[in-house]
Amino acid sequence: MAVANIQDIRPRTSQEPAAAPGPLPVPRPPASPKRRRAPTGWIAVATLALAAAAAGGWYALKPIAVQTEKVGTGEAVDAVYASGVVEYVRQAHVASVVTAPIVRVFVEEGQDVRAGQPLAQLDDGPQQQTTLQLEAQAVQARTAARRARQLLLGGFGAQAADDDAQAQMKATEAAAASARSRLGDYRLTAPFAGRILRRDAEPGDLASVGAPLFVIANLRAVRITADVDERDVGRLAVGQDAVVRADSFPQKVFHARITDITPQGDATGRVFRVRLGLPTDSPLMPGMTVETNLVTARREKAVLAPTAALSHGAVWTVADGRAHRTPVTAGAADPQRTEVLAGLTPGQQVITNPPSALKDGARVAVRPAR
Repeated sequence: MAVANIQDIRPRTSQEPAAAPGPLPVPRPPASPKRRRAPTGWIAVATLALAAAAAGGWYALKPIAVQTEKVGTGEAVDAVYASGVVEYVRQAHVASVVTAPIVRVFVEEGQDVRAGQPLAQLDDGPQQQTTLQLEAQAVQARTAARRARQLLLGGFGAQAADDDAQAQMKATEAAAASARSRLGDYRLTAPFAGRILRRDAEPGDLASVGAPLFVIANLRAVRITADVDERDVGRLAVGQDAVVRADSFPQKVFHARITDITPQGDATGRVFRVRLGLPTDSPLMPGMTVETNLVTARREKAVLAPTAALSHGAVWTVADGRAHRTPVTAGAADPQRTEVLAGLTPGQQVITNPPSALKDGARVAVRPAR
C-alpha cells in the first residue's frame, strides 16, 4: 500500500462512517534561499578594465612606424684632425739691427722687388765719421809698418819693433773694415725677390733693433701650417694626403699634401707643427684659418651604414616585418656614414633614428623616406 500522506493514518470508530477518499494534495517544492544582487559599480569597473586590456593589447600588436636605409659600400678613410693657418712658403719680416732715424723709404706696399733692392736708408752720419777715422788710422799704421820693415831689412831696426808695427797695421785695417761693413746695417734691402706685403717705415721714424719695418713674401707658393696633437703625430708621414675646408669657401673641399713634420714639438701645447703644400693655383689666401683632415689610411669597398642608425654599439635591422637588434663593430665615421667592420653586410635594411621604446622582435612598419 502506498502512503500518500502520513497525517491521514488514524484509528476509526464503529460509529464513524468511513470518509470518502479525496484528491491527493500536491506537494510544494522546498523554498529556495534568497538571491543576492551583484553591485553595479564593480560590474562597470570590470568592464572598463577588460576594454583597456583589449585596447592595450591592440596597441601592443600595432606595428611601430620606422624609417630605414640600405647598407652600402664605399671608401673609408682614417684621418687625423687639425686646425691650421694658410701662409706663404717664403716670407720675411725685415727689421733693423741698429737704432737710428729713418732718412728715406724707397718702396710702397704691394710693390714687387728684386733680391738686394734697397728698401730704406737710415741715418748713418755718425757711423760714416767713425769709418773715416778708422780708415785714416789704418793708413798711418800701414805707413809705420812699411818703415819698420825697411829698417829691419837695412840692419837698422829691431825685430820686435817690426813685429809691433805689423800687428798694429793688421788691427787698424780690421777695425776700418768692420766700420765699413757696419755702414751696410744702415741700409735695409730685400732678402729675396717678392712683394712688399706691409710697410711700417716712414721718414723721420726711429728704427729700433728687432722691430719689423717691412714684410716681404714670395707669392708663388702658399702652404698650411697645422698643429697636430702629440698623440696623433706618430701616424703621420711626409707625402700623405689631406682634405682641407675653409669658412671662406663653405661648399668647397681642397686637397693638400704633407710636406714637412717638425722634429720637435711644443711641450706647453703638446702639439707638433705639420706643414701642408697647396697647389700654386689654390684660392686659399694667407691668413685664412682652415680645418684639415690628414689621411692616414684608405679602405676601398668598406661596408658603410648610416651614422644615424648606430646606437650603443648596435643597429636595428628589419626582417619579415620585425626589428632585430644587431651588435656591430664600428670603424671610421663622419656625420653621414660610419664604417662597419663586423656585424652587417651590404644590402641589409637598418632603422635610422630608432625609437627608444623599440624592442627586439617588435613588429615594425617601414615609412617611406621623405
